[in-house]
Amino acid sequence: MSLAFALMLATVFSVCCSADNGGAISGQVAVASIKKPIDKLSLVSVSNDYPPFYSTNLPSQGVIYHLAQAVFQHAGYPLAHRYYPFARAKAIMKKGGADVILGVWYRPSREEWIAFSTPLLSVNVVLYKRVDSQIDFNTMADLRQYRIGIGRGYANPEAFQNATLKTEAASSDAVNLRKLLAGRVDLVLICEDVARYLIERPGSEYRGKLEPVGDPLSVELFHIGVAKHLPNAQKILADFNQSLAELHRSGELSKILASHGFEHNAYWQQKSQSSQ
Repeated sequence: MSLAFALMLATVFSVCCSADNGGAISGQVAVASIKKPIDKLSLVSVSNDYPPFYSTNLPSQGVIYHLAQAVFQHAGYPLAHRYYPFARAKAIMKKGGADVILGVWYRPSREEWIAFSTPLLSVNVVLYKRVDSQIDFNTMADLRQYRIGIGRGYANPEAFQNATLKTEAASSDAVNLRKLLAGRVDLVLICEDVARYLIERPGSEYRGKLEPVGDPLSVELFHIGVAKHLPNAQKILADFNQSLAELHRSGELSKILASHGFEHNAYWQQKSQSSQ
């Protein structure tokens, strides 16, 4: 039984993040108990709800969750997963309430509390605007006149982060797109696949009203993060990385990517070409 599971059964975490404190602990959330198998080490994982990568509303809970679950299963680790806003998921990890966080982008500061797996997927980070907006830019300095919506707790591109821009944090990308559509912000920093998913889904209020502007600000890689507080963290990470490589070689990983429409993901295409 993992330490995180014992804590999740016994503890109420004070991890609700307000819009004004940028991730400070200000409220309480009761964490539901998770029934865990007794024959194998089971891991508690957390993430935000982040379609099309991981969400309860997607087939197999999305491509990143599907990949992580399949890899951990191959490595012999049952996975019990819970969804929270991203800042809250980070706080739970840091307080020892979970073993694994899904879908994190590498940042040096995060190495203080998690060990990063080999990558699972690549994504482009872009800016979106309203179709009727005349916004254009060539440098980060050109963006200083605009209000830009960002995700609370998200890892932003380094050049963007260092540009001293006017940003407003929201709890999700969907909230940011609603603010953009309503004119409460001028731009939104968002993963291109997420924006496309939210804009093109049936009944979307954004269809034909929002569009990307400029080139991608960065290309990011999704990883899983294993909590460094675990005594067997490096063993879990090594088992995960080995199983990921084995599923890639067997072709099972390609089948999972294709089942979610990510068979042409740039990272895995490059990996496949380099191994030929």
